Amino acid sequence: MGVPATAVMDTTPVGLAEAIAIEAAEARAWADMYGAAPAEFARAAGVETRDVAGALVLRWAATGRRYFSRAIGLGVAQPATPAALDEILGWYEETGVTMFLLQSLPHCRPAQYEDWLRERGLEPFDAQDRIVRGGEPFDVAAAAGPAGRELTVERVERGAVEEWASFLADTYGLDTGDWLEALHARPGWHQYVAREAGVIVSARGMFIDPGGTAWLGMDGPVPGVHAPEYDGDAALCAAIVADGLRRGARSFIADIEAPSADMSTPAYDYFGRLGFRRPYVRTHWARVAGG
Repeated sequence: MGVPATAVMDTTPVGLAEAIAIEAAEARAWADMYGAAPAEFARAAGVETRDVAGALVLRWAATGRRYFSRAIGLGVAQPATPAALDEILGWYEETGVTMFLLQSLPHCRPAQYEDWLRERGLEPFDAQDRIVRGGEPFDVAAAAGPAGRELTVERVERGAVEEWASFLADTYGLDTGDWLEALHARPGWHQYVAREAGVIVSARGMFIDPGGTAWLGMDGPVPGVHAPEYDGDAALCAAIVADGLRRGARSFIADIEAPSADMSTPAYDYFGRLGFRRPYVRTHWARVAGG
């Protein structure tokens, strides 16, 4: 039985084991993404990762953006410790990164974890809804919904790599060097764009890890954050999940980066029709004074 064309999103929580698997899958995607950065660019831009207490810690110093310097999975796969927090914060301080994020979610351990964040001068900055789905089939046309626009979605092939890379870098205002081109050719990665009248209006990527989990990210512009419209992303996500299933993906993970307490934005509608559920919310913590 396929996924029904419904906008209702299940919010049933998941246990620790599933949360560990979900966070680990995202960490694999980011680790592989940062690992694709050409060595010379990575040195100049301060792109690197390290593992601390079972968490993946990202650093991209040149961006000055919190989202690209953050920890994924801290306190989830194994309990956090004050020493682990101090190691992460010390690394950022030593490398000149003042804009960074740490995360908390309901599964973080121990119970004092958020107290330790506050003691170190961090406070809640924003949140994201973690969304996931299994490998159930679905009706692509019904799930995409009536956008009311003439949008076409295509997988980025070799001839369009430069155009896609420029669009994504310009959307975020980042100098990515030849990193995106290197990532495009990397096993497991698939990039997609939505066009209107032949012009790219939205992009999103997918990484399928060896275990068959597909991470959906690298979205730009981010609906509700960089742009008020959701049509392009809705069309992209329907096409990406369909392509992921064809490529053997058995589960999918993503985020709603502009969450709504009453789940009233279009993102909940199209992700709900795609069969995604929201098992938990992740809170980002930051030092915001002067940042």
